[in-house]
Amino acid sequence: MTGPPRTTKLGPDQARLRALMRRLADQTSTDAPILSVYVDIRPEAHGERPGERQELVRVRDGLSAIQRTLAPHTPARVSFDADRERIEHLLDGGDGLDRALLSDGDDLVDLEGVAIFACNHIGLWEAVGSQAPFDIQVIAGPTAELFQLARFLDDNESAVVAIVDSNTCRLFVTRRGRLVELPGPDDSPDEHRRPDVGGWSQARFQRHVDMQDQRFAKEAADAIERLVQQEKAEHVLIAGHERAVGFLEPELSEAVRPLVEHITRMEMRASAEDVHNEFLPLLAALEEADAMDVADRAVAGTLAGGLGVTGIEETLQALEFGQVDELVLDETAPIDEELRAELIRQAALTDARVEIVHEHEGLSRAEGIGATLRFRI
Repeated sequence: MTGPPRTTKLGPDQARLRALMRRLADQTSTDAPILSVYVDIRPEAHGERPGERQELVRVRDGLSAIQRTLAPHTPARVSFDADRERIEHLLDGGDGLDRALLSDGDDLVDLEGVAIFACNHIGLWEAVGSQAPFDIQVIAGPTAELFQLARFLDDNESAVVAIVDSNTCRLFVTRRGRLVELPGPDDSPDEHRRPDVGGWSQARFQRHVDMQDQRFAKEAADAIERLVQQEKAEHVLIAGHERAVGFLEPELSEAVRPLVEHITRMEMRASAEDVHNEFLPLLAALEEADAMDVADRAVAGTLAGGLGVTGIEETLQALEFGQVDELVLDETAPIDEELRAELIRQAALTDARVEIVHEHEGLSRAEGIGATLRFRI
């Protein structure tokens, strides 16, 4: 493996999520349960009667099932009751979300998912909203259940999207399952119009317009590079008018050019929702390809005796020694949930990245578990 590990290339949003994973992985409680609650709060998931939201009914049923296992007046029950009250208050529209983990201006009605981790007995409360749904899940245990959060972080690769024409560059970055628009360079259209005057004047005006278009393309390329550096972007997707893209591509720096994965057409006046719907599937496909590449490298490293391991025992040992750079799990493999939770917890504690794949042939022959390594012992 060449260059710095991918785990060091974290954009601001990813870094906050990774820090959250680390904090949660570091928490254990034997006297009272740590609650891990994942909720799908999309409006379409519960219809028009929020007081009877099906996902909240399922959460309350899950909490009631846990409550029945706890003896009254014990530290575990006292902690649980406090946590339940706080969780239900939040899901009923109260406060408690970690604002640092949300885009500016978000509140519960803007979100599609919420993940809550709570244990009043040890002072644990973390609640993070996402603009993508979670599978509904209510779990109690001595540690936090982090699989869905790890999968969400895995899906939340940092990317920059640019839509360009001759005088405008719209810029978007990934934020918690959505694309969020940021200010981009914008030029007056007057200098970029090609008047139809004919003859020598037409040629002179055309050269002037070409120079202005090239100048703006350089400004757009510089803005893209600054955003790529700020976000530590792993992918850059470019769309727009064919002529504008043609001017932009040569101006992209050597650092940005290898990150450009897909160039497509997109109207400059496209709504933010249209941009989201067009590019999120492309980014999801790129992330899936990246995860499959990690699995390929884990398997190849194992076969070659290099920087890779596969199988439960070998991967656990590598995690214990802090060797793991990227832990990779096949979501379709029959991995024990407690084992999976411990693998992810160990990965978070050692700043290892977690990648989730689906039906990887090589990994499926190795218990669905593998890792790329930072070093060999």
